[in-house]
Amino acid sequence: PLAARGSTRPCAHSEAAGQAAGRSRAGGRGRACAGQVATSRVQQGAAMNGNAGGGGNWRPNGNGRGGGNGGGGGGKPAHGPVAAAIASGALPEDGVIQAPQITVRSLQAGEEVDVFHRYAQDPNGYFMVQHATSGIIHPSIGKTDGWTTARVNETWDVQYFNPADYKTWVEIQWTHPTWYNRRGHKLDVHTPSMITQRVLPEQIRQRHGPSEAQQQPCLTLFHVRWGGEQPVNPVTEGAGGWGQIGATPSDNYINGLEEHIFQTLGPTYEIISCFFQSSDELLKISPPLLRHMLRGQHLAALYFMWPISYQDGHEFPAYVDKARLFELMVQMEATGIPTRFPHQSHLYRIFASKEWTAQMCLHPLLRTPLTTQVARQAIANNPAKAAETAMAALHRLSQTRASWNQQLGWSQEKPVPVQKGVAKLGWSWEAMDVTAWRNKQELTRALANLGEQPGSFVDLVFVQEWVEFDVEMRHFIVEPDLTKPQTMKPKQIVYTVFKSKEQGSFRNFDRYDRTRCLQTCFKNDDAALADAERQAEQLIVRWLEWLQAQSHELPTVCRFDIMARRVAPGKATIMTGELTELGGCFLGWPKGPQVVFAAMLRSCFKDPIHPSVGS
Repeated sequence: PLAARGSTRPCAHSEAAGQAAGRSRAGGRGRACAGQVATSRVQQGAAMNGNAGGGGNWRPNGNGRGGGNGGGGGGKPAHGPVAAAIASGALPEDGVIQAPQITVRSLQAGEEVDVFHRYAQDPNGYFMVQHATSGIIHPSIGKTDGWTTARVNETWDVQYFNPADYKTWVEIQWTHPTWYNRRGHKLDVHTPSMITQRVLPEQIRQRHGPSEAQQQPCLTLFHVRWGGEQPVNPVTEGAGGWGQIGATPSDNYINGLEEHIFQTLGPTYEIISCFFQSSDELLKISPPLLRHMLRGQHLAALYFMWPISYQDGHEFPAYVDKARLFELMVQMEATGIPTRFPHQSHLYRIFASKEWTAQMCLHPLLRTPLTTQVARQAIANNPAKAAETAMAALHRLSQTRASWNQQLGWSQEKPVPVQKGVAKLGWSWEAMDVTAWRNKQELTRALANLGEQPGSFVDLVFVQEWVEFDVEMRHFIVEPDLTKPQTMKPKQIVYTVFKSKEQGSFRNFDRYDRTRCLQTCFKNDDAALADAERQAEQLIVRWLEWLQAQSHELPTVCRFDIMARRVAPGKATIMTGELTELGGCFLGWPKGPQVVFAAMLRSCFKDPIHPSVGS
């Protein structure tokens, strides 16, 4: 594992200490003690096992391919297959074109080489800038992944290379003059130990022949990510945790994605990263100027943050004012830099606002709980009256639903007064703002608590009817296509049940596979669970058809959370729980990161660069 951000590994003359990551906060890339070789990271079996400034530990497929083709020199540069894949209009289904190749057989001490720098390999997160102010002044912007120059520090021969033994990697000294980390600290490039690092040979190209280092990148990614003093907690533990991959704004998640990109494309891309520490800094980015920094044949912007309806000052890292984020996204998209994570701005707004719940709750085919939107002004003036009128509105909606269903010949059900339900906010994350209520008094308190939080710009609170269910089935849909029915079937279903409420809010749940769900939730009635699953797949197709009206391009990935209840032997009923955007929790799906990252990367090659937008 790597040293924690801003720290140096212990100085012990042992094998473990000799494998310490070498860049210290005080001394940049320096050695942990005199005579100890500095490296960027420890790599067991060439598996990525680190995080730039945060200590991530996600490993794709449980292993890695850092060793390329294992020491054979002369392999073809990765750019050829990448270009061919782009020309054919698609990347392979598994996302892998070719493992990064070793093209050097031997290197001489003092030789000038091109080296592909990777931010995820640096425990203290230094990146390249062309001018000091790009690193000193926030938001800081620089190249985190891409080609730069270096000098070989000691003679190296491929026959002695072992990817599992860092001492056999190539020792270099970086020669790019200006490096900063996300906090604005400059790397001391005048002290040799500060710029000495061992890197894998597949990241090195010699200068006497053509290579990817001289070619236009096939893809330039612009990553907008948190750069504040307090790091994002990846929340890896627990049934409701994000797993080893971590929460989407965390270094764990971003490093996992970047590892997938390198293992798929090889050193043929570049990443320009923007590190921000407040919402206002998002509007200091100039998309037209930025466009001239992005050299790739294809471009993509990825936004690793959570938009909310609150002022800054809440001390939650990577939570930003939604208005600032969407102003930036729209400007970027208008400049020709498409959003590839999470979604293009107008579609992301649909997912994150949750307003679809109120808009579609009367549609009989979409099975959405009755929902009304309670205005902030009503809560501020008289929360008790707001609760009373919200409950009355739900009762009228219940009458309307019954009437519409009768007119359509769907059912003869009678309207039932809504006596309990949930109150919740849009633009909220990790189940933070969902509160159950059972009467007018509890709804009054829920409305006041949700609508009147410190720094709140919340304009409405959703009030929904209560839905009884035995299990919530989380369906992961990847790259759906309405003309290909198989693509609309889930890649994975995770079955969850909330097991506790804390002060009326939903926090903890148990997670099951199908067998355990059948035993625990459906009384071993396989026919009933199969009925629920069949209905859920039909419902998901309807939602995808609805989403086609919202966007000419369906989302690359989305998760449909469907509530199911066994109502009789062999029979079940279902209701829509949530439409979750790309970036939602994988909920323990082992192959989730691999499958989703591959789809995200393929989405970056959907569109060619417009001829009028040159590099």
